[in-house]
Amino acid sequence: MGYSKSTLALAINKLRSHGIDGVIVGSTVIMLRIGVKELEDDIDLFTTSVSPIFDEDLIRDVANTLGCFIGQTEWGTPQLRCVLNSDEVVIELYENMYDFYIPQQMIREAISIRIEGVGIRLLKPGDYIILKAKAGREKDIEDLRAIAGLIKSSKVRISMELVKDRLKLFEEYEAKLIRKRLKECGFKL
Repeated sequence: MGYSKSTLALAINKLRSHGIDGVIVGSTVIMLRIGVKELEDDIDLFTTSVSPIFDEDLIRDVANTLGCFIGQTEWGTPQLRCVLNSDEVVIELYENMYDFYIPQQMIREAISIRIEGVGIRLLKPGDYIILKAKAGREKDIEDLRAIAGLIKSSKVRISMELVKDRLKLFEEYEAKLIRKRLKECGFKL
């Protein structure tokens, strides 16, 4: 189930026009940095304008207006399944809750890109790998090893200085664990 960058821009634009905005925090961050033509994973959107938990009725209304099916993510937040530009795209909405935590500094300092005239905000790649290492699931570790390979082959650049600095945003025990996992995956810190 792939979709184009054009579909990504359309999805963000449609959500934004209905009051839902945010920062892309998932694998799309890396895919856009390496310049893939077709995106594959869902759009993980950390919302900055609404709460996926407390504004669920608004999100449901937006989903209905856009003709999207609504479900739930593994965290119990809304997941929209939409058909846009003849592409099926899954948009998962997140905010800080329980063990799903992204420091506000990462969200505030997200980078902006433009696709077909639509401004899209996404995490810096260094922030993304930190969050993957923090999660530490088997799939996350596999993804980190793949990203380390992309860095080694010069297909993507990630500021390790930023990574080192961002570790200060976490409790010491978390920072140690993140650093350990990144090193085990091939990142030079």
